[in-house]
Amino acid sequence: MLVAKTIDLHNSQFPWLRLEQEFPVELEDSIYWLLSNLEIHRFSFEHDPNEHFTKTLFIWLPLNECSVREQETLVQSLISLAKTFGLTLTPCKWIQVKDEDWSLSWKKSWKPDPVGKSILILPAWLDVPEKFLERKVIRLDPGSAFGTGSHPSTRLCIEALDDNPPLGQVIADIGCGSGILSLTALKLGAKSTFSVDTDSLAISATKINSALNDFSENLLNVFLGSTEEVEANMPRKKIDLILCNILAPVIKLIGPDFEKIIGHKGKVILSGLLVEQIEELREFFLKLGWQVLEIKIKDQWALMVLTLALT
Repeated sequence: MLVAKTIDLHNSQFPWLRLEQEFPVELEDSIYWLLSNLEIHRFSFEHDPNEHFTKTLFIWLPLNECSVREQETLVQSLISLAKTFGLTLTPCKWIQVKDEDWSLSWKKSWKPDPVGKSILILPAWLDVPEKFLERKVIRLDPGSAFGTGSHPSTRLCIEALDDNPPLGQVIADIGCGSGILSLTALKLGAKSTFSVDTDSLAISATKINSALNDFSENLLNVFLGSTEEVEANMPRKKIDLILCNILAPVIKLIGPDFEKIIGHKGKVILSGLLVEQIEELREFFLKLGWQVLEIKIKDQWALMVLTLALT
């Protein structure tokens, strides 16, 4: 918990207050949306590719606009968020810092991140390190939206695509976020993607990251919406592979629509599932006429591969 202390609100030498909070990586997406809902925009996530279980959240607040009560409320919001996932947070730090360009300083913590056998996630402003020259590079603007590749559920999806490249396939990326899975599929030989999300910020982020990787609109097609937008805009040939890295309750809401867009012998990769939700989702899709081909687990997260059962 935050310990209240007296702060000089007129300290011109240190005009910023910076919160530093270590957190489990599976909370990244939820923290992103919490801060967005609180209209806090000066924040970043520090990620060390060698540390797969935790990240550090940095938030910059103007010192003369942030009371002790507001600090306590913010910290309590983060603690409550973690509790909803059965997680706890280590004590945070509040540090007074000199005037700094927070929008640039957060970039210092980002590093090239190899995933799977052949993928490299690279912040857009960095050059490819020589030791990674043989990898397929996905350039991202980590500040544009959640979905940087560090979350275990995202890594499970990237690794699944890397193990079985979708050569020549038409992809539907449901809940595309930053577009990272669409970009990975295209880098691994997919013919085209139809990427949808119900959040306009995610759509903007996917378009930004698509441009960073020089993909044209006819390769990475982006729409605001869900499966209905895929159905309305996909080619006559149906989808070969559905990627769906979102939370289980949302998967259950849209799962009945998968059959409308999937082609013969098509597959669905579901992620964003907690390990304890595997059996629940297996039974749910079994009743809809699907069969489970494979299950993979990373930390407390799971990935499930489905196909329609033969009739």
